[in-house]
Amino acid sequence: MRIIVDCMSGDNAPREIVKGALTGSAKYDVDVCLVGEKDVIEKIAREENLDTSRMTIAEANGPHITMEDDPGEITKEYRASSSMAVALDLLKSGEGDALVSAGNTGALLTGATLKVRRIKGVRRAALGAIVPLGKPMMLADAGAQTDCTPENLVLFAVMGSLFMEKVMGIDNPKVALINNGAEEHKGTELQVKTHALLKQRSDINFVGNIEGREIPEGKVDVMVADGFTGNIVLKMCEGTGLFVKSTLKKLFYRNLSSKIGALFVNGSLKQLKQDMDYSEFGGAPFLGIAKPVIKAHGSSNAKSISYCIHQAKSYAESGMIEEIEKTALAEKAKEE
Repeated sequence: MRIIVDCMSGDNAPREIVKGALTGSAKYDVDVCLVGEKDVIEKIAREENLDTSRMTIAEANGPHITMEDDPGEITKEYRASSSMAVALDLLKSGEGDALVSAGNTGALLTGATLKVRRIKGVRRAALGAIVPLGKPMMLADAGAQTDCTPENLVLFAVMGSLFMEKVMGIDNPKVALINNGAEEHKGTELQVKTHALLKQRSDINFVGNIEGREIPEGKVDVMVADGFTGNIVLKMCEGTGLFVKSTLKKLFYRNLSSKIGALFVNGSLKQLKQDMDYSEFGGAPFLGIAKPVIKAHGSSNAKSISYCIHQAKSYAESGMIEEIEKTALAEKAKEE
């Protein structure tokens, strides 16, 4: 098993990416191909005293894709030597089993779609973000596709359910449609039609609509939405986590009495912080791409990248891409 890692992309690249990749390689028993500037990668490995016995380096000297770049930059000829483009080319040619990148989401999705391609029968890929609200919940789509059909959302539900079962180890994951009410007739035409189609599925555990206020309760395992709605929900959840942590910090460090009180609940506070920490749950898979691509959080540290290595390994070994292809082709045949 070999995981390709884009080392020059992300807010904390390349040091945290290299550290996380090599730590994950040793911890999860996989080979890694680190893509980026060779001398920089080797220098970091030496300085951090990291185990490089299962490391290979693929040279990519840039110019690299930045977070501010337009997604279409990944297709430009002068970007062919960027770490993201080289990593995607390596995955396409079979030089690795999965890819991890903390880089520009739009560019990574565009490159994955054009270079690696979608699974046969899949019309649109989804970003399956893992929402850290006490338990791993998948949000699909979290921002890749803003204009969706009911059929798109149904396939997002199927792919999300498979990922949570086969990669995250959740038995019979509960799937819900994000809506503005629990009733079947609520929402726009998109939600109403999608709800009707999801009710007919026997291959997923569809439990109905979920309202925004219910999301933090962790009642379901997969939340389905178009990318516009999903991205708003994702950003809201991230903001909620930051708000809770900052508010608790202010409360417990306000005066001497509150600081003493904090000592008695220190263990609970640490657990809460862990439950709302994205690094505990890995990255966001691109559901529907023909090979595993994991989009790590842009500000990922070494710990998060290490877990993404584990996530990529589990994804590659799960066999879910083959199952998605069977389902997608069957659905396409029905429509025709």
